[in-house]
Amino acid sequence: MRHYHPNLLRQCLLLAAGLALAGLGVALITRAGLGTSPISSLPYVFTFLTPLTFGAATFAVNLLFVLAQALLLGRAFPAVQYGQLGVVLLFGLFIDLGMWVGGLWVPTAYWGRMAEVLLGSVVQAAGIALQIHADLLFNPGEGLVKALCRVTRARFAWTKLGFDVSLVLLALALSLAALHTIRGLREGTLVAAFAVGLSLHWLVPLLRPTRRWLFG
Repeated sequence: MRHYHPNLLRQCLLLAAGLALAGLGVALITRAGLGTSPISSLPYVFTFLTPLTFGAATFAVNLLFVLAQALLLGRAFPAVQYGQLGVVLLFGLFIDLGMWVGGLWVPTAYWGRMAEVLLGSVVQAAGIALQIHADLLFNPGEGLVKALCRVTRARFAWTKLGFDVSLVLLALALSLAALHTIRGLREGTLVAAFAVGLSLHWLVPLLRPTRRWLFG
């Protein structure tokens, strides 16, 4: 019986497209000025404390996620997953590019800014869906959640929720302690959290034909 394998080049292209969309989505959410996405809340606070760009801060935080996976799993951590560093480097570059593009025009009306949050959430979800279908490398945040589940035998959904909440609480604590105000956490953060999740619900099956393209 013949076994079919995905085309590696096409997997890389699909992953890059997913990272580009996810980075643009995060940037759109953040540029609206109503809070950033939960996974980006901690890196965003670091941009007010360091000279790092949003993308560079994202890379720095996700580098810690990769190291945490390696420490948790030890020899069980696949060496290929160090490629996550390349993934998050591209993701950071696309975030910075998206911040520049998004800065060309920012709505002034509240409804327009909220619409930008929703648009960014759908774009980010589309990027995540493409990364899922590329099935090549983990996103460092997702990889750390998977590592935690493997060690604790907890369910992925609950661990992911706890991880995101922990990032938001850390960002909140750091912002209050170092800046004496709250940065990057507003109603848009909550809206983005729900909107990305709901969008993924219908975008993952909608974009499933990309899987067939990988085997073409």
